[in-house]
Amino acid sequence: MTGPDELTALAVQDITVGNTRPEVTIQQPPDGGMFSFGDTIPFTVKVTDAEDDASGPIDCSRVVVQSQLGHDTHLHPLDNYTGCTGEIVTDAGDSHGPGQNLYYGITAQYEDRGAPDAPELTGSTSLTLRTSFREAEHRTATGGANGGADIGSRADASGGKRLIEIEDGDWVGFDPVNLKKVDSVTVGASSGGLGGTVEFRAGSPTGELLGSVKIPNTGGYEKLISPTTKLRNPGGSTTLYAVFTNPDWAPGKADLLSVDWLYFNGPGVEKKGGTTVALQAAPASGTAPLAVSLSSTVKPAAGRTIASYHWDFGDNVKPSGTEGPTATHAYDREGAYTARLTVTDDQGDTTTGAVLINVK
Repeated sequence: MTGPDELTALAVQDITVGNTRPEVTIQQPPDGGMFSFGDTIPFTVKVTDAEDDASGPIDCSRVVVQSQLGHDTHLHPLDNYTGCTGEIVTDAGDSHGPGQNLYYGITAQYEDRGAPDAPELTGSTSLTLRTSFREAEHRTATGGANGGADIGSRADASGGKRLIEIEDGDWVGFDPVNLKKVDSVTVGASSGGLGGTVEFRAGSPTGELLGSVKIPNTGGYEKLISPTTKLRNPGGSTTLYAVFTNPDWAPGKADLLSVDWLYFNGPGVEKKGGTTVALQAAPASGTAPLAVSLSSTVKPAAGRTIASYHWDFGDNVKPSGTEGPTATHAYDREGAYTARLTVTDDQGDTTTGAVLINVK
C-alpha cells in the first residue's frame, strides 16, 4: 500500500495449506466458575484436530495448561500442567492487599503434529474463574435509567469502597458467572435511605429472576446487614445482574441502598473431599439486642490441619482478640445477618461455613 508522499506500509499474513489448526476446549471447570484461594480445581481439556485425529488418539502430552493469577486487567503466569486432565492448586491469594480485584485465569493449548509439507499449528483457549467472595465495586458493568451505581471510597467498607448512589432501576453486572455448585448468595448491604430490593437476574437486567433480597433502612449507610437468598442455576456461563428496585422512589427522593460485597455460597469448582465447615448459632433468632453464641464443626481434608480461623458476623463489626472455632457476638439492631467462619488449613486452602441469624 502506498499513501501520500510515497509512504508505504506492508502487512504479512502466513497461510498454512494442508494442516488445520486444532480446536481446544476446556470442559471443566466452566468459565466464570466460583472458587476460594487455596482450592484444588480439577480440569479436563478436549482437543479436536482433523489431521491428528485421523492417525489415532490425541497425544495428551502435547496439551499444556497454564494457571494465572488475575489482578484487575492483567494476568500473572503461575504454573504449567501437562495433560488432558489434572488438578490446579490455586495460590493462597495473599500476595496483594485487601480489596484487590483478584481472580484466576486458565489457558489450555495444543500443538499438533503438522502434516506433510505443512508446519505444526497451535490451538488454544482460555477462561476465567471468580472468587466466591466478591467486592461489589468489582462489577464489570453498570447502568440503568438513572445512570447506574457509583463507587464511593468509605473507610468502613470491606475493601475501602462500596457501591453508592443507587436509585430505582440501576443495575450492576458481573461477567462471567457460572453457578455450578453454588446454591445461594449473601449480600452485605446497608441503607440510610428508602431501602429496596436486590434482584439477581441472568443474561440481562430483565432476564430470568434467580433470587432476591430486601434491604430495609438499616439506620445508616455504615450499618450493614447480610441477608442470604437462594439462587437458581440458569445453566451454563452467563452475565449475572444485580438489579435495584423500589417503586416508591422518584427523582429528588433519597437513594435506595449501598452494597459492600457479595458472597456466593457453595464449593463451586473445588475438588470434592475438601475441608467442611458447619456452623450453629444459639439463639438463631430473637429481639435486639441479641447475644449469640456461635460454634462450629470443622472436618479438615485428609492429612491436613486447621491453621487459622476468621469470623465475620455480617454486621460490619470486627471480631476482637484471638479467633478460634467458637465465638460470641451481640447484635444491637434488627435485621437479617449471615455469620461466617472461614478456616485456613496448613496448605493455604480456605473453606467457609455460614449460619443465618434473624434479629427482630
